[in-house]
Amino acid sequence: DISAVVSKITFKEMQPDVDSIITHQKVVENSRSIGTTLPVRFGIMFKTDEGVKQLLSKSYNDFRSKMNKLHGKEEFGVKIIIEKEGMEKIKSTVIENSKEVKKMKKEISKSGEGESYFIKMRMDESIKNETLRKIDEITSEIHSELSNIVHDSAILKSDLQEIVLNTAYLIDKNNITEFHQSIEKIKIRYKKHGLVIHQSGPWAP
Repeated sequence: DISAVVSKITFKEMQPDVDSIITHQKVVENSRSIGTTLPVRFGIMFKTDEGVKQLLSKSYNDFRSKMNKLHGKEEFGVKIIIEKEGMEKIKSTVIENSKEVKKMKKEISKSGEGESYFIKMRMDESIKNETLRKIDEITSEIHSELSNIVHDSAILKSDLQEIVLNTAYLIDKNNITEFHQSIEKIKIRYKKHGLVIHQSGPWAP
């Protein structure tokens, strides 16, 4: 009741060039029409068919458990990006509404040149910290809202500073329309904050 999708290949080092990786991804995507698919990372090779059978046999319980969990589900990725303009918008909101910043601005206006320099340094640090807190608050709200309508979720590592939230969501196929609608509402709601919301998928979970 489980099987591996394989192809014959010369047994040598597999080169991770673009064409080979895209081909691998196409196989993963096409195999989903057969049934619930567990993607295998690029470059896995066996010397014989027997090696494949041993893997399926030895890892049967683990594979079967994962397939049961993922049956009838899709994975979607969501990245929230703040570009320079968006960051400035949030920073402006913080400056406008922060009691701490307003207090320090008053102190600067009443202080001498030397003292005001250090107060300004403190104020800039406070603005930076409050801006980061505001971004964290917004992304947490979005992630919490989406997590309520999905089967499972994971926060992933972000490789770029501009990506303030990188997540993957496991969604029952019956709930995909609701998920898309929620994404569209979130895009509209947070556009004023300068957030760019990028959705990808569906992927094999």
